[in-house]
Amino acid sequence: MKLQRTKPLSKLNRALFWTRAVMVWEQILPALTPFLLLAFAIAVAAQWGLFAALDPIVHMAVLAAGVVLALIAAVLNLRGFKQPSFTEINTRLALDNGVQPEVLIGLRHKAKQPSLKIGKAKAGLAKGDPLALRYLMLILVGFGYLLQGPVPLAQIAGGYLPLEKPAPVVVEAKPVSVASVY
Repeated sequence: MKLQRTKPLSKLNRALFWTRAVMVWEQILPALTPFLLLAFAIAVAAQWGLFAALDPIVHMAVLAAGVVLALIAAVLNLRGFKQPSFTEINTRLALDNGVQPEVLIGLRHKAKQPSLKIGKAKAGLAKGDPLALRYLMLILVGFGYLLQGPVPLAQIAGGYLPLEKPAPVVVEAKPVSVASVY
């Protein structure tokens, strides 16, 4: 039996590449969670009108403090990051396809390789958000919509743009005379 060298774009090598990408993504996702929470918190605060009364300098300071806190949380979530080894990648691919890891190693020298499944990434938001604050933000958005109704998109965008304060929304009521009511 003649052993062949595996082609760089063979089905096995592509499956190993994408499995590695999934495994790296699973480790990076918890580090992105603080930034998503910050974006939600800014949108909720803007929806509730908390930034409207702030001076632009104070608004920028609040945003900067939020970014610093998100960066610290992201770094803390990335402390345990490590590149997956070939053995870990091979084992994960084997588990996703329901075969033994040795079978995949044996496929490296076959000319015809079967198509292999790449497993889905495991959710990593719980690690990056152990207090489940993402659900609190969604609840606050819902309460804001129920209590205030739909707010202008410019008001929410104003939370992200401290130097471009939108003009306050003024609702003018028509005077009602007592005679017209009866």
